[in-house]
Amino acid sequence: MGAEALLGMGDMLYMPSGTGLPIRVHGAFVSDDEVHRVVKYLKQQGAPNYIEGILEGGVLDGDGDVSTADMPGGGNGESDPMYDQAVGIVLQHRRASISLVQRHLRIGYNRAARLLEQMEKSGLVSSMSTNGNRDIIVPARTE
Repeated sequence: MGAEALLGMGDMLYMPSGTGLPIRVHGAFVSDDEVHRVVKYLKQQGAPNYIEGILEGGVLDGDGDVSTADMPGGGNGESDPMYDQAVGIVLQHRRASISLVQRHLRIGYNRAARLLEQMEKSGLVSSMSTNGNRDIIVPARTE
């Protein structure tokens, strides 16, 4: 499905991180005039209260403090610069194995394992079965 089949006024294609396949979704259409009116109203409500550190990639936790747990090195695989490449390799070969990712990206075992674990959390591949294999959950790309 391409963008030429979209109806407009909120009809869009959305590609979830790492999937490689867009899905068709429909969002609420908001005109430019509506956006400008809302912004004008919000500006009249008072001075902004900026949260320092949020622009450095931190995440706001429940206490209102900024946490850096999801920053690079903090355990979030999708922040790994090779995540999209690893997803592309897994989808192209239709096989999810640590050794496959290691060979193609020339990376170590631990990094490849983290990338595959993140793909599992993202719903791209299944958890490891008893025989050690993982199934590819997303459909094959049809071109």
